[in-house]
Amino acid sequence: MEASAALCATHPESPADGTCSRCGLFICERCRRWQVGRMLCLRCHQVALGEKPSRRATVALIFATAGFCGFVPGLVAIFLGHQELAAIHRGEAPGSGEGIARLARNVGYFHLAMLVVIAIGLVVRS
Repeated sequence: MEASAALCATHPESPADGTCSRCGLFICERCRRWQVGRMLCLRCHQVALGEKPSRRATVALIFATAGFCGFVPGLVAIFLGHQELAAIHRGEAPGSGEGIARLARNVGYFHLAMLVVIAIGLVVRS
């Protein structure tokens, strides 16, 4: 091993595979965890899993659910879901909201598809 090679903070006998994108510690392959495309150390991974989803993720899911009463809220859910997923991937929102944002976005797409099917049915019927 080269003298200038970085070593894992937890396993000093192992060369570092990279750094934690949250705290910056050097981590080896055994310590490395992935969340939303970011490399995290074990401690930061546990912290990230324990974080509450952001308010935007929760609101997106509420709009997606409200879309079953009328399609327009479902369309708002698409927009909010996309915004939240982008914020998560930039590291600006908790990764724990990824599943909620994805669900809200996909339910919003379902509402959009149903709206298109209804519109086509009305056009064909006329």
